[in-house]
Amino acid sequence: MRASNRRGRARRRTRRRGGCVTVIAAVVLLSLAVCGCIGGYKIVTEKISDFRQSITLKQYPTTYERYVEKYAKKYDLDKYLIFAVIRTESKFDQYAVSGAKAYGLMQIQEETASDCAKKLEMKIKLPDDLYDPDINIHIGTYYLSTLLDKYDGDISLAVAAYNSGSGNVDLWLKDDRYSDGSGGLSEIPFPETAGYVTGVNASYAKYRELYE
Repeated sequence: MRASNRRGRARRRTRRRGGCVTVIAAVVLLSLAVCGCIGGYKIVTEKISDFRQSITLKQYPTTYERYVEKYAKKYDLDKYLIFAVIRTESKFDQYAVSGAKAYGLMQIQEETASDCAKKLEMKIKLPDDLYDPDINIHIGTYYLSTLLDKYDGDISLAVAAYNSGSGNVDLWLKDDRYSDGSGGLSEIPFPETAGYVTGVNASYAKYRELYE
C-alpha cells in the first residue's frame, strides 16, 4: 500500500508540473503574439504614414524644377513660391488656357508677356511660346519679381497684383475700406483674387513644410 501510494503521489506531482509547463508555454506564446501584433501594428502604421506622405507629395509636385530653380536664382525668389503660383494657376498643365486668355504654367496674358519680353530683350511668338515651360516660367518669375519689388516683398500684395493687376491693388491700398492703414490690405474686394491669394499662401506654406 505504501509503495502504491508513493507511486500515485509521484504521478500526481508529475501531472501538476506538466500543467505548469503548459501554462508557462501558453503565456510565452501569448506574449510573442502580443509582441507580433504590436510590431505588425507599427509596420502597418508606418506604411499608412508613408502612403499618406506619398499622396501629399503628389498633390504638391516639383515638376519643371530645373526651370524653376534656374529663374528663382536669377531673380532672387524662393522657388517654393514659384511652385505655389504654378500649382494655383495651372496645376502644372503647360497647355492651360484660362477664360481671360492667360496661357501656360504661370497663366500669363499676352499683354503682360509682350511687356516683359521687351524688358528682357526676348523675341517670342505669342501666344505659342507661352506653352514652352522655359519661356513661361522665365517671364512669369520675372513678372512676379517685379511685383515683389514694387510691394516691398509683401507676398500677399504681389500675388494679388499677379492675379488682378497692380492697378487694382494700388486702388485698394488707397481705399479706407480695404487698406489696413499700414501698407497692407485688410480685405480684398474681388472674391476670386481673395481666394487666389489664400490658395497661393497655403500652397507656399505646404511646399516649405514638405521640402525644406
